[in-house]
Amino acid sequence: MELQVKDLYEGAYLLCMGFHLKRLTIVDAHRKRKAVFVIAGDGIEEKAESYRTGQATVNVAMLKFTLEKLKDTMFTKIRETEQSKGKRETHEQSRHYQEQH
Repeated sequence: MELQVKDLYEGAYLLCMGFHLKRLTIVDAHRKRKAVFVIAGDGIEEKAESYRTGQATVNVAMLKFTLEKLKDTMFTKIRETEQSKGKRETHEQSRHYQEQH
C-alpha cells in the first residue's frame, strides 16, 4: 500500500517506522513549491493514523536524522525542478525570439 504525504514530519516518522520513499514530487501551489512524498509499505495506514491522532512514538535521534535526510532529498528535487523549468523557459524564449526574427 502507498500513501501520499505532504507533512514533512509525518513522512520522516513513516520512514523511521520502516516504510520506504517510493516517489517525491514537487508541485506548484499558489507560487510556492510543495513536496508530495509517496511512501509505501504494508500497514502504513495504521501508522499514519497513529501519527495523526498523536499516539505515535519514535526514537527521537532516528527521527532527527531521517528528517534531515528527507529535507536534503526534497531540496535537491526542488533545485532539479527549478533548473529543468529554467531550461524550458530559456528554450521557449529562444524559440519565440527566432520566430520573430
